[in-house]
Amino acid sequence: MKHILCSASLLLGGCEALQDAIPDVEFTEMEVSDLSFQDIETEFVFQVNNPNPVGFTLDRFEYDLQLEEASLLTGSDARGLVLEPLGGAEVRLPTRLVWANVYDTINAVTGEDDVAFALSGTLGFDTDWGPVDLPYRAAGSFPALREPAVRLTNLRVSSLDVPRGKATVTLEFFTANDHGSPIRLEGMQHTLSLEGNEVASGLISDLGEIPGADERLLEAPLSIDLVSAGVGVINILTNGSDVDLGLKGTVDVDTPWGVHPWTFEETAKVPISR
Repeated sequence: MKHILCSASLLLGGCEALQDAIPDVEFTEMEVSDLSFQDIETEFVFQVNNPNPVGFTLDRFEYDLQLEEASLLTGSDARGLVLEPLGGAEVRLPTRLVWANVYDTINAVTGEDDVAFALSGTLGFDTDWGPVDLPYRAAGSFPALREPAVRLTNLRVSSLDVPRGKATVTLEFFTANDHGSPIRLEGMQHTLSLEGNEVASGLISDLGEIPGADERLLEAPLSIDLVSAGVGVINILTNGSDVDLGLKGTVDVDTPWGVHPWTFEETAKVPISR
């Protein structure tokens, strides 16, 4: 590097002067452009300043993104950014991480809201006097959004009115929250199936709050139209034996990073109680 810099001394008036005029790169921030239970899209923002009276073109942008000290994303991106003489420019590195891949790579700790990241690499310029590579390093944290976990446990028959063709059941299920902060299930659009047949659907407006790093038993009241469901469902609800139950739906989950829709589908053999 010193040989490269000194070779340009004819232009800038000496090796020491050029060493003081090396372009510098500074990490500014990490912006989250999109966040869901499936993935996160971010942009790492850098400011590059050129104190020289000549311009440069950014030819290389090498990076190594680590989460919790595990290397997850590496590459080299030729940006083509032009640094004007005696000027500065903003450089952005867009990234997209799929949560399933992230948590397969790192040991995600239950009870943590964030995942620590470290980003390092070089910004490279091919000058008339040879390549110049500027190292950088950034550190911070990602919002570690994780899906709740559902475990179906019981279906309780609250009321059964065969003459009127109506039944009310209460579905009991545990929901686990891996975040350090509490989350809230604000609304659930659901479909319930018994022995593979859909018997109920609708919207439950609020299922309540799940504490951080904990699970909670939730109860969801559901109405079944026995006329549409058929005699088989009446027998299932009255015989008291275990039943293959399925629940699928979309829930609006209030997280530390706003409300995000979560789609799930769970099946289990559960007992029927009265």
